[in-house]
Amino acid sequence: MKRALVMAMVLMLTAGCAGFGKWASKDEPPQPQAGSQTGPTLNQAFYAFPDIAIPQELSFQRDKSFIYETPSLKAGVMNFSGNVEMGSLETYFRTNMAKNGWRFVNSYKTTDIILNFLKDERSSNIRIAPGAFSNSVEIWVGPLDKGTAAIDRGTAPAAIDRGSVREEPIYPPRR
Repeated sequence: MKRALVMAMVLMLTAGCAGFGKWASKDEPPQPQAGSQTGPTLNQAFYAFPDIAIPQELSFQRDKSFIYETPSLKAGVMNFSGNVEMGSLETYFRTNMAKNGWRFVNSYKTTDIILNFLKDERSSNIRIAPGAFSNSVEIWVGPLDKGTAAIDRGTAPAAIDRGSVREEPIYPPRR
């Protein structure tokens, strides 16, 4: 009886490992870096956005990602997972986003790490979250509205029109 149980466990383990390659084949292969130079290969890949570098240790999660593209706009969310330390991922994205022209705006740290960046008429939000066996990275890229883009470039009007701002308290005062 014990022998049959051990054989059944070995068979299940073997079958599970054989199916693992099928899951890995769902990953989209990384696109080569535009204008790549000869020499040592950098440990990064570029997917839908040529100015957002992704560490090669992360696997692209196609079923949790989408990209919306028109002739004048490209936006979307990309999801990745991998066994990389959260601190290393934070340092990687802060460094490489700056190298690719993104301006660091702010970050939030709880159990997750959220990094916010601006570039031209776009914003990018990167969320790094812990997992049981691997960490996940969620990258959102979208357009800025005209007023926010002007603030980023330093060309926003000096005064804000407060004509439409409600000055009354939302809740009635306590008695």
